[in-house]
Amino acid sequence: ESLDVTFTPSEPAAATDPSTNTWTMQIRDSASAGAVIAEYTLVFDDSRANGGTLLSVTPTDVAYPTYDSTEGTIDLTVAGGPLELTIGALGDASGLTQLSDSFAPVSITKDGSPVGNLTSVEIDVNGFVTATYDTGFTRTIYQVPLVDVPNPNGLISHSNQTYQISPQSGSFFLWDAGDGPTGEVIGFTREGSTTDVAGELTNLIQTQRAYSSNAKVIQTVDEMLQETTNIKR
Repeated sequence: ESLDVTFTPSEPAAATDPSTNTWTMQIRDSASAGAVIAEYTLVFDDSRANGGTLLSVTPTDVAYPTYDSTEGTIDLTVAGGPLELTIGALGDASGLTQLSDSFAPVSITKDGSPVGNLTSVEIDVNGFVTATYDTGFTRTIYQVPLVDVPNPNGLISHSNQTYQISPQSGSFFLWDAGDGPTGEVIGFTREGSTTDVAGELTNLIQTQRAYSSNAKVIQTVDEMLQETTNIKR
């Protein structure tokens, strides 16, 4: 035994008239040779608050079971016995609805962040990596650990200031920055250690000019002393 439920929309009187939001629901029982055992007129709400939900359910004949608007159920009598059909209460978005698409959200609960692009990354003294986005949001995405070994001089040196554990160095231990024997993470140290070529060249020229001037003064004083010595003779 199976139930066949069909929905037929009620067309407006004229093509320019607004939609009626009214449907006819027929329920047929296969055990009764496909006879109609219930028929209802469904009207859906088109307001902003409850749009798409049931507004009213009315039997098309007094012989058909009534609709319980509180529970959202219809008590049918089929060949197999009584059957409770649930179509949803009036105004209930989880019940029977009229929507324009096969899938459409009824309600949205937003608890996340808007889409943003990464603009900068900073590392604090504790090794926490903080990402900043163009939306103004910041998020801690990682913590950089510091490594300690019993014998740092036993590490194997490689290019690009990298080192490898060796039997002489001993096993490594990971620590949070500032804990245990490790120090803190100091940001921008590499940038701070770079040399400003233009500034250093300017300082070199100034030092050279000062040296030349001092040398000229010493030469002049020496000549004056020689003249004084000659006059005395």
